[in-house]
Amino acid sequence: MDDASELVKKLGSSDDYFERQKAAWDLVRLGEVAVEVLAEALESGEFSDLRYKSAWALGKIGSPRAMDPLSRALLNDPDRVVREWCAAALDALKSPDAVPHLVLAMKRDSSRDVRLRAAVALRNLGAADALMELLRSPEPETRGMAATGLGKLRCEAALSLVVRLMEDDDIDVRRRAAASLGDIASPEALDPLARTLMDPEPQVREQVLKSLAQIKGERACELALSALKDEEYGVRLTCVTSLGEIGHSGALEPLIDVVFGQDDEEIRAWAAWSLGEIGDPRAIEPLTRAYKTCPMEVMKKAKDSLVEVFKQDI
Repeated sequence: MDDASELVKKLGSSDDYFERQKAAWDLVRLGEVAVEVLAEALESGEFSDLRYKSAWALGKIGSPRAMDPLSRALLNDPDRVVREWCAAALDALKSPDAVPHLVLAMKRDSSRDVRLRAAVALRNLGAADALMELLRSPEPETRGMAATGLGKLRCEAALSLVVRLMEDDDIDVRRRAAASLGDIASPEALDPLARTLMDPEPQVREQVLKSLAQIKGERACELALSALKDEEYGVRLTCVTSLGEIGHSGALEPLIDVVFGQDDEEIRAWAAWSLGEIGDPRAIEPLTRAYKTCPMEVMKKAKDSLVEVFKQDI
């Protein structure tokens, strides 16, 4: 029996975990010589443990010859763990030939983990066209995963398609679309984000504010300020931290008002933090006053801003 076959036998039948692990790495070191034997084990191995480890090893070897067996197993293996490792291995091959198979997996696989791994692979392969196609999927989760992938690719060509998802019936799709616009970080996303600040779901509004923090600038600051009076605690908290991340001095006076206002102590404290993030020296006096007069949590953040940002001796 040749070395590759002997190692695959150990990989599938040894009771010793460390022996199985060593066999897997030895197969990877054999490289091309082991591809045919591993492909056979992937497609006909009796146990799923052997099949998914074969997929892993094929991904590590990175041979184009593994494309077909990995693609078949991705779409046909009965075990979701094996299919997930096949998606990861196809990602590792870095070949555009894997794209149609990954798209099929996203469209029809019953396992969320497999669909998610296929979506990550499509993103890593830069398959923007395929992800844009998937934005039209009847499955909300698939639409959301595609939007996330396009955002991570910063695909401005997909902007108008992602914007349409801001009115999707599914909450998570709208949230992912808002996040994608933040990742794309185009000023053209500001108007649709402004509209979505009125979304009925707090988690969507929170994501809009986080995306505004990624885009930055005066307009983003103005839009974020409108959420300081939101009825939901989580939205207001996200608002004050996002204003700090935007870093525009237009938020200075409104944040000072929050620090000395009647909102929850945590929100007031993070408003003091955001005053430090903005870095405008005009914040030194109100932060000093907050350090002397405000509740403990606010005082701590005010001190942090004074010491760490403005280098004040307290």
